[in-house]
This record gives sequence, C-alpha cells and structure tokens, in this order.
Amino acid sequence: MNLQRELRTERIGRVGVVLWALLAAGLVGVLLPLVIRRSAEGIYQTALIPLLLAGFLAFAFSVRQGTRLAPILILAAALFIPLRLPTGTESQLVDSLLLTMGFVVIWLLRMFVADRKLSLIPHKVNRPVLLFMLVAVIAWIWGIIFRDPFVFIWRTFPFVQLASLAVMLMLPSAMLLVANAVRELRLLRIMVWLMMIAGAAGLVSILTPLDLPVNTRGLFSMWVVALGTGLALFHRGMGPIPRLLSLAIAGFWLYQGFVVNITWLAGWVPLMVVVASLAFFRSKKLFFLLAAALLVLILTNQEYYLGSVLQAEAQESLFTRQAAWEINWRVTSQHLLFGTGPAGYAAYYISYFPTQAMATHSNYIDLLSQTGVVGLLIFFWFLMTFLWSGYRFTRSLRGRGDFQEALANTVLAGSIGVAVIMAFGDWLIPFAYTQSIEGFDHAIYSWLFMGALLSLQTITAQEAEPDE
Repeated sequence: MNLQRELRTERIGRVGVVLWALLAAGLVGVLLPLVIRRSAEGIYQTALIPLLLAGFLAFAFSVRQGTRLAPILILAAALFIPLRLPTGTESQLVDSLLLTMGFVVIWLLRMFVADRKLSLIPHKVNRPVLLFMLVAVIAWIWGIIFRDPFVFIWRTFPFVQLASLAVMLMLPSAMLLVANAVRELRLLRIMVWLMMIAGAAGLVSILTPLDLPVNTRGLFSMWVVALGTGLALFHRGMGPIPRLLSLAIAGFWLYQGFVVNITWLAGWVPLMVVVASLAFFRSKKLFFLLAAALLVLILTNQEYYLGSVLQAEAQESLFTRQAAWEINWRVTSQHLLFGTGPAGYAAYYISYFPTQAMATHSNYIDLLSQTGVVGLLIFFWFLMTFLWSGYRFTRSLRGRGDFQEALANTVLAGSIGVAVIMAFGDWLIPFAYTQSIEGFDHAIYSWLFMGALLSLQTITAQEAEPDE
C-alpha cells in the first residue's frame, strides 16, 4: 500500500509540473510584451521577467516537494510582485489569488488521489472553517434562486459574484493550507522576516524618493507592528541589532498610524490593539504603564485628540456607517437565512437605492448580508474558537522566551486586532465593490499568519512527543 501511494504521489507530482510549466508558458507569453513595454518605468519592471520565471520554477519544484513552500510564495507574491490579470471588469485577478488557487488544487489532488480522503491535521477550527466555506457556496446558490425578480443584473455581475465566492473560499483555504503543509520552524521564520523586510521597504519608500514595490495596503502596518513588537518583547534569543531593527520598524509604522494617519480609524486602532494586547500578554505592569502614558498624552493634547480628531471621525465615519447599515438592513432583513450571496446586495442597491447606497465598511455586516445569519454565526464560531485556542496555546508556552512563544503571542494579538477592526472595514474578507477582488492581495496576510499559528501548534506538539 505504501508503494502504491508513493507511486500515485509521484504521478501527481509529474502531472503538476507539466501543468504549471504550461501555465507559466502561457502567462509569460501574455505578460512579456506588457512588461517590456513598461520596463522604462523603473528597474523593478525590468526585473519582473526573471522574477516571474523564478516564481513559476519554484512552483514546479514545490509541486514535487509538496505544498510546504506555498505560504512563502503566496506571501512574497502579495508583498512584492504586483501582477494583475484583466477580467473584463473593473477588478483584476492578482497573482496571490492565482497562486493560492494553484496550491489548493495541488493539495486537494494529493489528498484525494494519493490518500483517497480529505485528511486535515486536527484543529478545533477545522469544522467551523469548512462549514463557513460550505455556507458561502450555499449562499451563492440561494441568492441566485431567491433573488427578487425586479433586481437588475448587469452583464459582469455573475462573474463578480463567482470571483467573490472564490475569494471567500480561497482565504480560509490558505489558512488551512499553511496549517497542514508547514512542519518546519524555519519556514515560519522566513514568513516573519519577509514581512519585516517588506516593512523596511515600505519605510524606505515613504522616507526617500525611491518608490519600492511593496504592498502596504490593508492591515499590512498592523502585522509589521505586531511582528516587530512581539519578537522584541518575547524572543530572548534575538541579538541586540535585530531587536533594535524590529522595534525601529514597528515604531515607524506605529508613528505612521497614530500620528500621520490619525484621522483614519483603520490606520491606528488595530495597531493600538496589537501593542496593548502584546504588552498585556508580556506583563500586566507594562500594560498599565503604556496605558498611563497614552492617557497622559491624550489629556495633555485634549483639544487635538478629543476635539479635532474625535469629532472629525464621528462626522465622517460613525454617522456615515450608521446610515450605510440602516440602508443595508432594508435588504438584509428580507434575506436573513442565507443572505443575498457573495456580493449579492450590490445588485439590490443598484435596483432599489441607487442614490442612497453606501458601502457598509464592516465585515460583520457584509457577512450577515452575503451569507445570512447562518454564515455570520458560523464565522463567529470560527473566530472565537481560533482566539480561545490561540490564547490557551500561548499560555502553554509562557516563559519559554523563544521564537515559538514570540510568534504565538504575535499572531494572537494580530488576530485580536483583526477581530476589532473588522467592525469598521472589510479587512479580512474584502467586498467586491469596495476593495474589489484585488483586496485578496492584502487580506491574505491575516489568513497566512493565522494558519502559521495553527502550524506552530502542531510543530510544538510534535516536539513534545517522545521519540519512538
């Protein structure tokens, strides 16, 4: 049986290599003229061709080696390689989404052909995640079948719905892929330092005329602050220079959020939540010290923070969101069970409220409207299960002072930040008509690192097992 399984796996690997080689040839043939035509825009565009070829070669290699390299390649593509494929709509398919699809297909092929069953590493989040993905598919079909007959459907809308469904499925799949494919701490270290390198590159782009190609959108700054602060606070094995560099990069992005972008809620709230969470996990005294320092800062600048900033945020964000949620409820209240389907409520807006419709700017409202009460409750189940199991895991690592403890606390703090800011934006599951499908490129950061926490739990558990 083992020999037969190895032969099946080998055949899958060969087929996968051929498929990726054909895909690489096709994409290079399409993109090569575009890259050459735009190469005058900068050195990076010139280097894009070898980067593209190297990426596809890495793909082919990873097919033979399993999907262990998947998170690194997906993260690198989302951070540094701004490739887009046209779709005939205003949205474009980003390379990180295509990579995730390819790796998930290979992963499923290996399971069903080689193992002949769906085999996942046991985690408490598996069931709610899989159920949420199933509900997303049901909501898509349900929204089409029970769509109001007077709702106007334009030519590209079915494609947008299908692409939105793909985003809803691929983001959780990326988390499961990392949780099941990564079994080495060094791969998790590479993910962390890729993010920190991107944080440094973003710093250079802001402070100098050099415009480096790094994707700093979405919750990028939150994860850079989380990783830099978490490593510095918990990883006692770090040298002084890496520790200072990590803190400097995290401090720069914290300054960008809380000072430069103070009027943008998503620019500073998740960062402050992350720093507060990490300080609380590290030391209650440190937490209260930082809280006191923040309170003094606000009280000594009341006119600015409690006056200008707070009032501007209330007028531009709070009241606007409240009006948007009220309009959304007019649609959602009629489709409570499974919602209107992925991106579905946009068609209702165009048909019934063309002059009043506004984006909800809330993942929770979006999930309720798109997947109904069933989808939202299952998502809450997943989120609470993830946070609770992550908290218990970090407590089990308390006092180790190594990379595992630092990463576990970092991802838990980042996940808390995600859970908070989801109420004020579609940062975890981007909505098709706000961030568009391209929002996958920065939403993937959160899912990859949540998968890293699940992978870390498995690695730590295996280290604790006695050798046979």
